[in-house]
Amino acid sequence: MTLSNYDSLSRELLADSVNRPSSTSTEFLDEEQDVQIDELDEEIRKGHLNEIVDNFFSDAVRLTASDIHIIPRGARKTEIHFRIDGHLSLWQNIDDLRADAVAAVVKDIARGTDRFERNMAQDGFVQKMVDNKIVRFRVSIIPLIGRELKVKLESIVLRVLRDPEASITVENIGFQPAALEKFRMAIAKPYGIVILTGPTGSGKSTTLLAALRAVMNPAFNIITVEDPVEYLIDGARQVKLNPKLGFDEALRAILRHDPDIVMVGEIRDKQTADLAVKLANTGHLTFSTLHTNDAPSVIARLFKMGIEPFLLAYSINIIVAQRLLRKLCERCKIVDTEIIPITLEKLGLTKEEIATVKIYRPVGCLHCLKGYKGRTAVHEILYFTREIRQLIMEAGSSINEEALRNLAIQQGMQTLRQSAIELLKRGITTIEEVASTTIED
Repeated sequence: MTLSNYDSLSRELLADSVNRPSSTSTEFLDEEQDVQIDELDEEIRKGHLNEIVDNFFSDAVRLTASDIHIIPRGARKTEIHFRIDGHLSLWQNIDDLRADAVAAVVKDIARGTDRFERNMAQDGFVQKMVDNKIVRFRVSIIPLIGRELKVKLESIVLRVLRDPEASITVENIGFQPAALEKFRMAIAKPYGIVILTGPTGSGKSTTLLAALRAVMNPAFNIITVEDPVEYLIDGARQVKLNPKLGFDEALRAILRHDPDIVMVGEIRDKQTADLAVKLANTGHLTFSTLHTNDAPSVIARLFKMGIEPFLLAYSINIIVAQRLLRKLCERCKIVDTEIIPITLEKLGLTKEEIATVKIYRPVGCLHCLKGYKGRTAVHEILYFTREIRQLIMEAGSSINEEALRNLAIQQGMQTLRQSAIELLKRGITTIEEVASTTIED
């Protein structure tokens, strides 16, 4: 065979391979995948998994759970946990049914998730009708490793995004009278930043919603930028972020959209902080959040981001640190007669208070969860007075948080611990909740 004939034959074989249908091995893989899908669907049908999943969605809403955790404990065991009043509790075991079948049912009803993707994190949404009300769930899925490497497991967490009740106002979310007065003064100003700080799940979004409701007016253009949008707010224009519209781009667009009041979901970095300061300094009332331990540390955090002290001093109206404490069940709580006085003294109570106060402990009944029912907020309010602004202006290479805290306390600020102790003295919560939720002053 000549070289030219060899080249011609090679080209014919190559063209033939391109035009031929899929190989036998590919067909075999497709058939194997079809068999796996059929087996999974049979498992779902046999175990009535659609009904089981629908039931725990409804149960979570009715029990006011904030999150649903779907945790695989093996190839054929799944645990369902509810986070109620901030604490995880086992709700149901699903035994003798494939864990990936349970995950498949959730993925099937969630928007934005792929049932057959098991190697990467996924996010999605579910919307369901529960007791004639539409409830949304935010879905987070991450792959896990199990004892059997061939079995691919996934953890799923669903955040329950129920629309808050119309009754939620700044008056009934837990502010002490003096703190409420200062908060109202801060949000009544036509410009400046109102910052809520605290860990995830401390109720910051609910407090911001209550604040927006307090200033809501048809004459105001109110715009929010959140990722994700948790609450639907009547009277506000809520910006939905997407791959083509990021957080920074949305904030810049807002500046050109003639706003009066802006809510920025979170100050994430210097760029976001700069834009929030710019909004405040150009005559806009701006609401936002940060993640810090207390109110004075917000100033230090923003300073470390690169915001100048004079901008911090004159762009911020108020900083509110917040925590949620579990409330005792009024039906079953009893007086705790075994408390050692030194425990209360270390917690911050005076000897006079220890001699007269009644401390309660949880018991547990049919109407509560281990003696607790519901939560309430405690706050630490750092209102920007002339003296506070002057102290920030005098900052050199760092912010003196201790000096800020001491000055604020002299001017009437209650720390988170002091606010929690007020609830303890009124019989609303327990020593354990105060100690675990608030830090020492």
